[in-house]
Amino acid sequence: MSAMSIRQECYTCLTKLIEQTAAQATADPALQAAARFQAQAILAAAFTPQAIPAVIANRFHRVIKEVTGNPDPFRARKQRETELARHLAARLLDRQPNEPANLVALAATGNALDFFRPEADISRDMVAPAVFVRADLDAWWSRLQGGPGLLLYLADNAGEQFFDLPLVHLLRDMAWQVYYVVKGGPIQNDLTREDLTFSGVAADLAPVVDTGAETVGLELELTSPEFQRLFRQADLILAKGMGHYETLAHLSDSRLFFLFQAKCAPVAASLTVPLWSFVLCQSGR
Repeated sequence: MSAMSIRQECYTCLTKLIEQTAAQATADPALQAAARFQAQAILAAAFTPQAIPAVIANRFHRVIKEVTGNPDPFRARKQRETELARHLAARLLDRQPNEPANLVALAATGNALDFFRPEADISRDMVAPAVFVRADLDAWWSRLQGGPGLLLYLADNAGEQFFDLPLVHLLRDMAWQVYYVVKGGPIQNDLTREDLTFSGVAADLAPVVDTGAETVGLELELTSPEFQRLFRQADLILAKGMGHYETLAHLSDSRLFFLFQAKCAPVAASLTVPLWSFVLCQSGR
C-alpha cells in the first residue's frame, strides 16, 4: 500500500466541496460568495503535487466557517444522516449473524454514508454488509489475538456509530481497552461529541475521547497533547474513512488499519482496487 497521490480531479472535487459547504453554511448570497472566493484562493495556492486533499479541505473549511459565522455548516445534514443510519443499522443487525467477520463488514458498511450522494442512493447501497475487495483480515486478527492492549477506534462520519457499536463491543469483550475517538469540533459531516450525544449512543460507546482538532482525518500536529499521548501509547489503531487514509497512510505504521469505502478514483488507484470497493488494509502493506 502506498499513500495516495493528489491528482487533477481532486481539484474538481475540492471545488465542489467548497460550493457545497458555502451553500450549507448560509443562505446569504453575499456571504456565500465571499466564502467561496476566499476558499477558492486557498485551494489554488495549496494545490501542489505534494499536497494532501483532506489537509487542503481543512484549511478552507476553517475560512468558510469564519466568513459565514456558522461553526457547523453540515449540522442539519448530519442529523438527517444519523436518523437514516439508525434505521439501516437496525435492519442489518436483525438479519446478520453476530460473528467477528460480519461485525467488521457491518462497520465498513457504515462508511458508505456520504454527503456527496443522494440519501436514496445511500439507502439502496447499504442494504447488506460490505463485501471486501481487499481485506488484510489475517493481519488484523493476528494483531488482535496478540493483545489485549490499548486500541484507538477512529470514527468517521456522523451516523456510523450505529454500525461501529457491535464491533466496539466485540473488541472490548476480547479484553481490549478501546477508546472511541471523535473529532474535536465540527468538520464536514464527521462525528463529534455533540453528534454522538444527539444520537443517544454515547454511553454505549464510552469511553469516548476527541482529537482536540477540527480536521478531516488526522493532522497529528494539530491534535491535543492528550490525544497525541494516546496515539503514541496505542497498541492498535482502527481508522475509518478516506480522510484518515489520506492523512495517515504515509506513516507506514503497522499498528494502523484503515477501514473504509474507496469513494474516489485517486484513493482506489492507490490501493489498486475498483472505485466503491470496501477495504480493510494495514498501513505499510
